[in-house]
Formats: sequence, C-alpha cells, structure tokens
Amino acid sequence: MLPCLVSPRTRCLRFSTALLLVLVAPSVRRTAAAGGQPGSGRGVSNGVEGGAQIEGGQGLNAFQAMLWKYTARCALPEGETLETPPGPTGKRLKFPGALGAAPEWNHGPCDRACQEKVSSCLIALTNRTGKHVVLSLLGSDPALGKGFAPNEADRPFPHQEGVFFGNVFSNEAYACQGVGVAKAAQVKRFCALEPSTCSGLPDFTNVGRCQDACTLECSRLGDGSERCVASSCKDPKGRRWDHPITVYLRNQIEAANADAMKGVVARDDGIDGLDAGDSATYARVDLTHPSGTAQTFVATFASLRGSGRLEIWLDHKTRVGVLDLPARANGAASARSTTVSTDGVTGAHEVTLKVVSGKNLGRLSLIEFR
Repeated sequence: MLPCLVSPRTRCLRFSTALLLVLVAPSVRRTAAAGGQPGSGRGVSNGVEGGAQIEGGQGLNAFQAMLWKYTARCALPEGETLETPPGPTGKRLKFPGALGAAPEWNHGPCDRACQEKVSSCLIALTNRTGKHVVLSLLGSDPALGKGFAPNEADRPFPHQEGVFFGNVFSNEAYACQGVGVAKAAQVKRFCALEPSTCSGLPDFTNVGRCQDACTLECSRLGDGSERCVASSCKDPKGRRWDHPITVYLRNQIEAANADAMKGVVARDDGIDGLDAGDSATYARVDLTHPSGTAQTFVATFASLRGSGRLEIWLDHKTRVGVLDLPARANGAASARSTTVSTDGVTGAHEVTLKVVSGKNLGRLSLIEFR
C-alpha cells in the first residue's frame, strides 16, 4: 500500500529502514524528465502496481524500486532525477522528479524539514485499496513550492478529504478528517476516513477533525468555492508539524474502480468491452448534493464507439435512470448525461450500471452524480 502518481494498483508493504538510510543522501542528476506539468490543480493520482520498475529494474526488488520512484517524484521537481547506487550488474536506475516538495535534496542530505515535506507527500498518496484515484495536493508552506498553492485548476476538486503529515523516516504518519471526507469512500480512499486501517509506510494515527487538529488558511477560487489548506497541525502528543499536505477530491469516480464487474475489462483509463448483459457495481456512492439530492448522472467515455443503453440502479432494487448512447459514435471522447429519479435519496448507496443493449460501446472512464 505504497503511494503512487501514475499507474493503478498497489499492495501493502512495510517501509525498509535500510533503504531509508540510503535515501537520506541520494545521487541526483539533472535530466530532461518526461511528464506533465507539476502542480496540484492538474491532478495527481495514487496507487501503483507493486512490481513496477523502470529501466530494467535490476539491483532493487519491487518494493525498493517503487519506494525510490515515488520518493523521487514527491521530493524533486521536473527535470531532475534520483539515481540509485549501481546494482549487481553495474546498472543504475533513474527516477524522475515531478512535484518538487523538497528540491533542496538536490544539494545534499535530507534534513528533518526535508524529510517531513517528502513524508507528507508520501503519506497523502498512500491508498489502502490500491485504487487509482486522481487527487489535488495542496500546501500553504512556501517551502513546498508554488505548485502546491491553490489555483483555478483546482475547481474540479471541491471536497476536502483530509490533511496528512508526519515523518516516515521516524515511522510517524498522521491523518485527520476534512469536511468532505464522506466523499472518500466512493473513490476508494480510506486513509483519512479510517486512518487506523492504513499502513504500508508507518501505521497511520488518527488525529480527529482537521479543523481541530490543524491551522487552516482559506482562500476562494474564481467560481466562489473555498480551499482551506493546513499550514500546521498537532499530533496527539501536542507536537507541531509545519509541513502538512491537504488533499481535495473530485466527485467523479474512476469507472475501473468498480467493486464488482460482469463481462467488462478493467483498464488503466476505464472499463472496456461494454456489451448487453454486462454490469459494474460501485459501493458507498455518496448521493448527497448541495441541493439535497443528486439529479443528474454523467458518464464520461474515453472513447465511444457504438449505440446502446445503460440503466442506473440503486441498491440492486430501484432503477433510477436510463442513459441512451448515440446511434453514431466515432471513438472520440464524450460525456453523456441523463436525469435520475433520486428525490429524497442522500447518503451512501450501491450503484449498478447495467448494459441492456448494444455491443462494444466503448471505454467508460468516469461516472458522477450531480
């Protein structure tokens, strides 16, 4: 259950003390690193396959390679890489930076402040379920860099999941519950909602409500929505931590994160092979809406290839909507919506999508109730 930024799936593994001693003073080289622009508003995703390695993977086991990979991505900015010592064959692995939470690591050992910044990022990205979830990572500490400050690109992430902080180098990880933490279960994130169930780095400690445990600095985006970001937090012993990271969630659910699937194929960017008779079920979907109840169902397709019909069912007993797909589809990305009959329905429910007509409809990437 280690953090990640790009690929889905992970597994629970314990932190390696021996490897941490190596990571305190890495070898860093400037390179032309590939990847998108850093910054919280562009979305960061967590959950990586435990065996993922790069450039051959020789010299490190799967867990060690993954730890190096995501430590580098948290700590270093784009354009810099973390290089491992040579393995048995003399080969060195190179891990590109991305978020740049602790760029000073480029110049020498990672001191306590550096360790806490990297740790907050790693803790925030840890996911008990190992599911691919797109997040907004925010921080008010100037030392984290401007990429963590709220900006207009954060609009799709309105729900404050929680705040994460600690020092994995000393086996400490803390999480608190944000005002929007109820949205976490539907996207298969539980380390703020239920911290005691999370480990993989250190075991997580629950510090309660973020508004009680942390000092929050709030600002408004252009659409009027507010982003409240922790500037410092206290652990149960009363110690202050000055480098927390606040996570905000979007309401959209990755289609590939269904709890049960029939007939479909789960891929990195959605579920494919949608034919009549297929279905996907999502547990603990929060239908609460500012207006009182969700009124619209939206399905976003990475590609839409054919005509057909989807039915939306709640708790396996009530059909609340039907989504008709167009007779003409050319494989392009498309978002389709339909009204749903959910008057008075709020809270968490099980949602099942049933394909009742059509064949090879395309790849469904996201679902959402608005």
